[in-house]
Amino acid sequence: MTEFNNDPYSVLFAQFASKLESHLLKYGVACVDADMIIEESSILYFRKLNSSKKKLFKLLKRQNPETVFIDSACQVIGRLIPEAKQNFGSYNEISKCIH
Repeated sequence: MTEFNNDPYSVLFAQFASKLESHLLKYGVACVDADMIIEESSILYFRKLNSSKKKLFKLLKRQNPETVFIDSACQVIGRLIPEAKQNFGSYNEISKCIH
């Protein structure tokens, strides 16, 4: 993630990712799987927030980094651990864990 070091969204991502990692480990997700979820979520998160196609849209309406993080994490969890979408990997549970 070195390319995002000067990005204001990096600090927020680190805070969200730390809370998500604790949440995943609490529910028995292996460290390697939790790390993979965080890594793949970061790719989606930064891609969505820094998309050059959405520059005009961003001027009109700022995206909420928290919502983008939750969406990204849910997408990755749903792909890697489909059964988690019904419980600890649901949108509501991820939202609760990062607050």
